[in-house]
Amino acid sequence: MDELFILTNSPGEVSGWVRPVVSELTLLGFAAKISLVVLPCQYASGMEAEYGKEIVGARSVFTFKELWGRAAAVKETKRLVLQLGGDPFFGALLSAKMRCAWMIYTARPRWKSRVDHYFVPDAAAEDRFMLQGVRSDRVTRVGNLIFDSAPECQDPDEARAIMGLREGEEAVSFLAGSRPFEYRDGFAFFSCAAMEFLRKHPNYHAFLPVAPTVDERLLIEGLDKAGLHWEGLSAAEEILWDGPGRIRFIRGSNFEAIKASRLAVAFPGTNNMQITSLCVPLLTVIPLNNAEDIPLDGIPGMIPMSIPGARQLKKKLVYWYSGRLKYASLPNRIAGREIVPEHRGVMTPSMIAGLVEELVNDPERLIMIVRGYSDISPERGAASRIAAKISDYFSQSSSG
Repeated sequence: MDELFILTNSPGEVSGWVRPVVSELTLLGFAAKISLVVLPCQYASGMEAEYGKEIVGARSVFTFKELWGRAAAVKETKRLVLQLGGDPFFGALLSAKMRCAWMIYTARPRWKSRVDHYFVPDAAAEDRFMLQGVRSDRVTRVGNLIFDSAPECQDPDEARAIMGLREGEEAVSFLAGSRPFEYRDGFAFFSCAAMEFLRKHPNYHAFLPVAPTVDERLLIEGLDKAGLHWEGLSAAEEILWDGPGRIRFIRGSNFEAIKASRLAVAFPGTNNMQITSLCVPLLTVIPLNNAEDIPLDGIPGMIPMSIPGARQLKKKLVYWYSGRLKYASLPNRIAGREIVPEHRGVMTPSMIAGLVEELVNDPERLIMIVRGYSDISPERGAASRIAAKISDYFSQSSSG
């Protein structure tokens, strides 16, 4: 049986890239077997494989190590490696071992002698490939996949009704991300910030959308560590406290919660782009309170924390990298200017509450943030374009 291997790595790529593409392939009646391959990644949550099993259309889920032991070239069977995230090195290895074609969604022209086809997100990336001498017939500009993972700007009144907001009530969404180093303490941190804000604004509620790749045990550990009380059985459903307004954990209606909110507060990540696609004002915060716990790429990320002085060294490296990074939020990085406010450094929940209060009390500023989203060109359809190309490849008569 023909087979498509989709390589991916961390939570954002699985939910923001893989799921939309597999959904589009399913709509096309794609006949080849789809196998999801989870790559090693320092940003992984550990729940990617479990979440991958829930994606309709994906028949098998492997780690790269599991697949490597059984991968081999098979005659009379057409195969393709489609890489949607992760180090291209793994795509090069797997496609070489199985002697099959390799296509990749990326913004940078790497492995030019090995990649059969590139899918790129925008015109800037397309120009970059042309300047590097990559033939135009090997490149397809498809758009940003993340936009296909979130619904289009819907009616906020409908979202408010779904979330149970009554007339005169407002909400703020706090998104603690999908990577363990973020959400382990992030949900508790944002819960405390919500308490500070709600005490001054009793007509508000707080939503805490939980990504599908979050390990609920780590979430609860973080709440318990912070001394917070919560309601729920196997998962936290709501923070129990003595102030006004509710602080609810949202699962399954994440996008509705964001759309119903006056403001969304988030760490940098895939959800930043999803928030912009919903036309909701965004505040990006980057707390560096536990900088030594933030993963780093390359050799610095391999430093064992057991070595004396390693934690202090890593903290300095994180601050150094942060100082060199002009923008952390994806909308700002794509636009090349600050369209959503960013705040970096050691932070307290009170500081976050103050930033939220400042924004919700400034309607003109909120409007300007959303207007700035026009610089991003949120074109949809990347998943369908990739799916069409993949389907065409498998429909060709020659075997790979």
